[in-house]
Amino acid sequence: MKIVTKLSISTFLILILLTAESVFANGTLFSRPRWSSQEYNKMWIKSINVDVQIDEQIAVTHVDQRFFNELNSSVEAIYIFPLPENAVITEMIYWVNGQRFVGQIRERQDAVNDYNNHLRQWLDPALLEYLGDNLFRLSIVPIDPLSEVRCEITYVEPLAYDMGSVNYGYQLNTLDLSSQALQTVSVNVHAVSSTEFKSFTSPSHKNSTAAQITKISSNEYTFFYGDENFYPDKDLLIEFEMDRQDVDFQVLTYTPTVADSFGNDSFYALWITPPDHIDDAQILPKKIVFTADVSSSMEGERLDQLKEALDNFLNLLNPQDAFNIVTFGTFVEKFKPDLVAASSENISAAHEYVRQLYALGLTNIDQALSQSLGHSFGESTSNNIIFLTDGEPTWGETDIEKILQNVTAVNQQHTRIFSFGIGDAINRTLVSRLSAENHGYAQFISSDDSIALVINNHFQRISNPIMRDISISMPGLLTLDRYPKVLGDLFWGSQVMQLGLYQNSKEVEIALKGFYTTDSTVFRKTVFFSDTAGGHRFVPRLWAKAKIDNLLDQIHTYGENDELVNQVIDLSLRFQILTEYTAFYADPDDPTTVIDKKINNPEIFALHQNYPNPFNPVTTISYQLPAGQALYHVTIKIYDALGRLIRVLVDENKAAGIYNVQWNGTAADGSKVPSGVYIYTIEAGSFKQSRKMLLLK
Repeated sequence: MKIVTKLSISTFLILILLTAESVFANGTLFSRPRWSSQEYNKMWIKSINVDVQIDEQIAVTHVDQRFFNELNSSVEAIYIFPLPENAVITEMIYWVNGQRFVGQIRERQDAVNDYNNHLRQWLDPALLEYLGDNLFRLSIVPIDPLSEVRCEITYVEPLAYDMGSVNYGYQLNTLDLSSQALQTVSVNVHAVSSTEFKSFTSPSHKNSTAAQITKISSNEYTFFYGDENFYPDKDLLIEFEMDRQDVDFQVLTYTPTVADSFGNDSFYALWITPPDHIDDAQILPKKIVFTADVSSSMEGERLDQLKEALDNFLNLLNPQDAFNIVTFGTFVEKFKPDLVAASSENISAAHEYVRQLYALGLTNIDQALSQSLGHSFGESTSNNIIFLTDGEPTWGETDIEKILQNVTAVNQQHTRIFSFGIGDAINRTLVSRLSAENHGYAQFISSDDSIALVINNHFQRISNPIMRDISISMPGLLTLDRYPKVLGDLFWGSQVMQLGLYQNSKEVEIALKGFYTTDSTVFRKTVFFSDTAGGHRFVPRLWAKAKIDNLLDQIHTYGENDELVNQVIDLSLRFQILTEYTAFYADPDDPTTVIDKKINNPEIFALHQNYPNPFNPVTTISYQLPAGQALYHVTIKIYDALGRLIRVLVDENKAAGIYNVQWNGTAADGSKVPSGVYIYTIEAGSFKQSRKMLLLK
């Protein structure tokens, strides 16, 4: 979809909410003259520099963007930034009119009130608001004529594992988002894993003069992409696979430092992954009931999607499977009285049954699930319900909590319920909890999804052996406040993650127990849980995000009450995570805590692209050192294009933080160096990185 060049403010905000995922790529800045009612215009994006650290399957992304106000008047601006679905923003900084501001989480209403008060005084506040669908807005007022704005955002995300591969994506496409071509663009990715990489590729950016993948070792890869004076016209995708021969699980930990506001407990993240390949002979016979919502609310496009989904499911059945179709509106109807063999005759008749479906009636979810669970499921088969709905009960039992309780009471065969939310207006709480509490998972099918692909991937998962009734034992380790509250089953091609707290240090032999196919199985691994300050600093925020999501689910189910809302706000403030009750805010009246304030220690090592570049006579090099070590010995050296050392800019011990160093184009003896390409490198602990810069005279 192409974004229009000019938007009125009201139309603009509506567009943000409705089309965030398909429109916005990098952060985008729209501006208009101060105190005017003119339409907003896109601002020139001068440069984009992205640094990514992938550790196992957790990615920390640091985005540094520079914009330029080309007008001869002061402007107000709105910065829009889209985040991946499961990402948590950990840091927001911006520079405007020569000053640096650090955003901090505040309660939303307080932040909005302060912003409005400062707006009337023509000061420099910023407010980063949570708009929904993981899209954020930063309002900046005012920006001086012919001046630069710089915005930095850092976010952490667990990368999705799907059918054996892991994907990292960055929405790099800036076509139609900048008034001019970008001066420079760079993306630097560093990936490490305790499990060997089987492959590491970029489907979007192949090796060329602008992009390169480098294998450091079997457990470490880098990717670099850089270009200048052009519009990036496609998004970046990194795809990699690990070499797993059996069920595997990994653990990352973090113990808070004195400077953290996380409390005294340590944090852990544990995720379980199935082997890469399954013998076809191990495929389990399935018993499946397709439970389809055909109430009046499914009329139109939703019903078309539902029929397409059912047809795809039927086409994937194997001869050893058994199935039935249950449809419901106000009342419940069945294709057959009970499960029938997946013969060609039965499947053909089922397709005809689906073809004749039409939408009518209210939505009796409770009775539909009760009758679906009453089928003759067996003990040696994979028992499943595929539940397709828009998730809004309107007849019979309509209380979500009671519906979930009724399902638990009736589900005596431990049948797995896989919920598929159809359409874009779905009761996600019901759909998600129904599956999570019945050993399945939920997926959501929107109008632009490939239903055939979604269905095919789902069938591959449930057709292969799984690990069910999973339990995790950590003898001697005191753990608490774990999420999710109930561990789901492990399906081929997917993962299970647990986040929690622990209160003592210990080397633990973790036992992962469950039924692998039909046999009781235990997988063991020895892990040291440290209580020494440091570790993987993103783990606490992942845990806090999981707890906040759990609280928000309760709020959406039971309604807002002070206790639940206050818990969300407390976690949001302590862990600096945006929610619908909080907002980022930078206060220009508090220079001791905001302007030039040392922010929380960065999440990753990074050496940023120098700026300006090309330069003459001076350029600035920025770098950052993460928490986890008291001091790092840092060296920054400059070499010419032939690899000869020109100058050592830094050679000293540094604490964690963000630093800047300038180079004025002189050699170690003080002489001026000629125009040309120069390479600057950093070494800090085990971190090494190089970048190029251009001196023009």
